[in-house]
Amino acid sequence: MLRHFSSATRRLQSKVKHSSALSRYLSTTPPPPEAQAQAAPQATPSHPFSLTKEIAVGIQDATALFINHGVGMQKLQMIAKEAGNTETLVNRWQRMMEAYLGTQVHVLAGLGYQPNENGLHMYNQHVGMFMQNADPETQEMLRTSTRDLWRTVLSTAFNISISEIASSEMDIVKARETMHKVSQKMQSPEILEMIALKCGKIESTGNAGMDMAMKHQIVQDTLVHQVYLGGEPTLVEECGFENGEKGYVFMQCVMAEHQNDPLVSQYVGASMMQLLKSAGIGMEEIEAAANAARSS
Repeated sequence: MLRHFSSATRRLQSKVKHSSALSRYLSTTPPPPEAQAQAAPQATPSHPFSLTKEIAVGIQDATALFINHGVGMQKLQMIAKEAGNTETLVNRWQRMMEAYLGTQVHVLAGLGYQPNENGLHMYNQHVGMFMQNADPETQEMLRTSTRDLWRTVLSTAFNISISEIASSEMDIVKARETMHKVSQKMQSPEILEMIALKCGKIESTGNAGMDMAMKHQIVQDTLVHQVYLGGEPTLVEECGFENGEKGYVFMQCVMAEHQNDPLVSQYVGASMMQLLKSAGIGMEEIEAAANAARSS
């Protein structure tokens, strides 16, 4: 659920693949046929088997550089021009995630990670292993730098000051209570039935990936407009935030701050599994979509 729009990474994977091929074509001059025939096969770049403190900090710094001063910032500023209209919130959130993840992919590719969702997944695994063995000072440094970068992304895309975002912080006890409320509403019968009915009306395209993407879109729209911002009062108001887009953004900040807490993770994981089950998305559908993507 946190940064939970998985379609952003799927669209990103396709965009990165095509754009990188185009840039290679335009920036190089092919050798003559004789040279091509004699050229030795190129070795496939490989990512690090594990992270060191220097690599982890370097990735954070490089990502922050591009987000604050590069194309990532330009994309976020474009999204910010549309801030305030909750009807377009899902689309803008997805575009924000594409800008954020696209910047990460660009940085990670330089270290040999695959320039797609698989590369991001492998990097996150390496981060998890590194954090388990890092000293407390390093853990805290990386945690706060990740938090601050995420706040910058949200602040820029939604025209909310960093100080406002910082003021929305919750202690772990309050965060757990908030996530319990979110989890309960996500798993409420009316929400699960709503998703099941909408997804049941989808006509198959014959492409497992496209079918799953349409179901994900319904889940995402329902999360934002019915779980968080639906009803009187809305869930964001019940949790102590203001109604509307800003309250939703603040809640995402709270979730990001406490995402590694075991109880918060349990609430998020259990509720998302129920939503996906109601949407008809199980492991078989995920594997079929992955196979379709590999064969395309």
